[in-house]
Amino acid sequence: MRHVMVMNSKGGCGKSTLSTNIASYFATEGFKT
Repeated sequence: MRHVMVMNSKGGCGKSTLSTNIASYFATEGFKT
């Protein structure tokens, strides 16, 4: 199982948005998320 980590030391830089978009993309491509 591979993991993707999105991190940054400051808040408000779009981590949650990026994580959601990446998960959505992989789900539509057939990957288990």
